[in-house]
Amino acid sequence: METSELRVLFVVDAIQGRNGVGTYFQDLVDHLDQRIGQAELIAPSMDNPRAYQGLALPVPGDPTQKLYLPRMRVLTRIFLDVQPHVVVVPGPGLYSLAGFWLASKLGIPVCVTYQTDYRQLARIYFNRVAGYLGGRLMDWLNLTMSRRAYSAITVSDHMTGLARAAGIPSPRRIGTPVARTFLDRPVTPLRERLQSVLYVGRLAAEKNIEAFIELARQRPDLDFLIAGDGPQRPEIEKAARKLDNVQLLGWLPRTEIIDWLDRVDALVLPSSVEAFGTVALEAMMRQRLVLTSPQCGINQWPELRQSLFSVQGDENLGQALQRMEALPAEQRQSLAEQSRQAAVSVSSGAVNQWLEVLMQAATKREPRTVSHPTGTVAWLQRLDSRY
Repeated sequence: METSELRVLFVVDAIQGRNGVGTYFQDLVDHLDQRIGQAELIAPSMDNPRAYQGLALPVPGDPTQKLYLPRMRVLTRIFLDVQPHVVVVPGPGLYSLAGFWLASKLGIPVCVTYQTDYRQLARIYFNRVAGYLGGRLMDWLNLTMSRRAYSAITVSDHMTGLARAAGIPSPRRIGTPVARTFLDRPVTPLRERLQSVLYVGRLAAEKNIEAFIELARQRPDLDFLIAGDGPQRPEIEKAARKLDNVQLLGWLPRTEIIDWLDRVDALVLPSSVEAFGTVALEAMMRQRLVLTSPQCGINQWPELRQSLFSVQGDENLGQALQRMEALPAEQRQSLAEQSRQAAVSVSSGAVNQWLEVLMQAATKREPRTVSHPTGTVAWLQRLDSRY
């Protein structure tokens, strides 16, 4: 098979443009669409609802998010119309499980991605017992899906280790792609002196925004900007009102994220749980300095780590920022240029690696064409009329 003939469906629960997993697949499809026959993303959207989106349920504790049920009839029709050679799902979730199940019924090989540390998130959001049970359930689902999949993909060494610990055989680490718009637009040089820093991401417990606010208290000479939305927004707004040097930008579309990255001198990602940290790679692509917590998976990529500032040893966020400022302006600019080159290399390498995996997986597709659904699949086409 030629790459120009390859057809791939990505079935994702993450709302488009709202978190790292969602942007990961948006960007990957953006790249692959130029290189294969068809790359199509099936994922719910809050701004432009899709035909396959069914009932929307509120996410407990997070009014900024919704949980969408897939309309199985529409989803099945897409599968039958596209006749994909490969299906890719990040597991587990309602859309991912539906896509995985349909692919299994139709004889289509599946690639599963392992991009979220569910156990750690369960510890943050639930009590000890519920967190343990929730983490075990997610491990079991991930293990079940991965054992039946052609390949299991991770985004960092940490996630690879977790996958192996959960019993997932031979996970493969692949880098993170970044949308071409982050590369195509001209970049602006850094200013002589550090004046402003930016946080981009969900306003949620695992992102450790409190550390960013505390840094703003310590540094009234710098401007601090926060772009994002999430369950912690009310308390972040309350804290920001007490500080003259903090500005809340709210949730921003990707094009505006580029604008703000170009206006600031550095991005700060203080997360306590972060499988990778796509926004850090985006900032590097825009030739900006990046300061991360040790928990960010992006630190585990040697080609990126050399251009990152990460909190070291007993350092706090403020001390790491001072270390960044202490560099001569010429050295900071040179480091920013190196970070852009490294980000471009990792992004393009990720697309090439994905293309290799998808082409290999396509050879495992059962040699049959399904045009008339029967049995359980036919029943699913009528299911969504009930809700």
